[in-house]
Amino acid sequence: MNSKKEQITSLSKNQILIIILIFTLTFFLVFSPHIANPYPLHIDEWRHITEAIKLKENLGLNGFASIEIGFHIFLAILSIPFKIILIYKFLPAIWAIISALTLFFIIKNKTSNLKSSFLIATLSIIFFASLKSNVNIGGIWFFTPLTFSIPFIYLYIYLFTEGIQRQNKKYILISLAIMSFITITHSISLLFAIPLLIIFALSHSTYLKKEYKFFSIFLLIPIIGFLFYKSLSNLTFLETLKQLLINLQFKKGWGVLEIHNSPFELYSPLGYILAIIGFITIILNKITKKQLIIFPLWTITILIYIIFFKITGISPLSPYQRNLYYLAISLPFLSAYGLFYILTQIAIQINNSKIKNKKQTYKYFKIVIITLTILLIFASYYSVPKNLKLYKVIDKPDYETLIYLSTLQHYNNSKIMAPASIAPAIFPITKQEPVGTIFFYGNRKDADNFFKDSTNCTEKNKLLKKYNTQYILSKKLLNCSWEIIYNQTNNTIYKINII
Repeated sequence: MNSKKEQITSLSKNQILIIILIFTLTFFLVFSPHIANPYPLHIDEWRHITEAIKLKENLGLNGFASIEIGFHIFLAILSIPFKIILIYKFLPAIWAIISALTLFFIIKNKTSNLKSSFLIATLSIIFFASLKSNVNIGGIWFFTPLTFSIPFIYLYIYLFTEGIQRQNKKYILISLAIMSFITITHSISLLFAIPLLIIFALSHSTYLKKEYKFFSIFLLIPIIGFLFYKSLSNLTFLETLKQLLINLQFKKGWGVLEIHNSPFELYSPLGYILAIIGFITIILNKITKKQLIIFPLWTITILIYIIFFKITGISPLSPYQRNLYYLAISLPFLSAYGLFYILTQIAIQINNSKIKNKKQTYKYFKIVIITLTILLIFASYYSVPKNLKLYKVIDKPDYETLIYLSTLQHYNNSKIMAPASIAPAIFPITKQEPVGTIFFYGNRKDADNFFKDSTNCTEKNKLLKKYNTQYILSKKLLNCSWEIIYNQTNNTIYKINII
């Protein structure tokens, strides 16, 4: 009899071809927004590129960005052999494949006792690929610490729970290592799961009591997190503890934008229906409940977070918008299992019928149902709320303008005056600070005031002097007698003589 490891890795040629096809389609699906825009799509992506470059150039990180230093180290390493701005468009799609592959092998292993293990795992990655994205909640269209964490979330939850079920310390230790990494990469992607992991661990209290000394090593996680946060805040022990407890209560209004999100912004209606069927099927079956309980437990834990936030306006451990996404990534397996259950029931009905060619009939129904399901779950894939549509920070002419700007001589501590909308791309390309960006850096108010038609040249010059500005990048002509050194494709660069 083959070992479980062999069962996971032994795929037929046809199965491998199916997986390759699904991954290829997933890649192009996630990559598709970049067909019209070959540059990073989201201001968060530009911010993380900025911090990675600053880290690489030893320019330091701001306090907020330092919380995600693990991600910035990853980007900084990537920027050594590659031009990070130009390859960034491929990263979301590549990482979606890595996440889907991780999910596939986890589900293949968790359902290895079923003949349809491959089918369930394959359906899981199809439902994963159907996860939608928007600029508010995020998603796999973007490469941010949230999406970077997805395969690690799947892995540490799987390894921790599987390690406890099998009483396998190696699995548990690997999960601890991943958790430690997530702590300095995207701590929220660990914090949300703490109640989930505690509840699961307590359900195996006998093993916990037996190995209490071993499990005490998990105290390292809060210790690492606390010391990491303390090093960033430069507060005393008690002040850090107090501040940390306050910051772990995410209140309404967290982040740049908070709206009344629809549950269908991230997942299809049919996906939810099948997830509910999968949830109920697992809970009602004693064997699957014991083996697969972590998936329903994950979903119900996040739903409690969301309901609690809706009632109180406070979301403990992780913010509401992030919880929506943690809910979404918990659903692909449940949806796949729900669809598998429906197919199983159809197979039973056909076998009990008087149909002559039962095998061929079931195969026909199976193909039709899976095809219709795929069409329905992807039907609204590109449906994004009007106020959350994708936007462009820069286009090709803007990129060429910024490349030119990067070749100019810059005085120390001088800043570039530019519209806040394009400013997020200025430092990543030119390595020069803008006066103000849309969010995160500088003084947007002054940048906006500078480009107002009502601001006269005297007032504009005062702002230029305030920020020791040497160059202005403008989308429109400014009649203030500055020297024009570049004027192409609606982009004009002015040189200012600093006195």
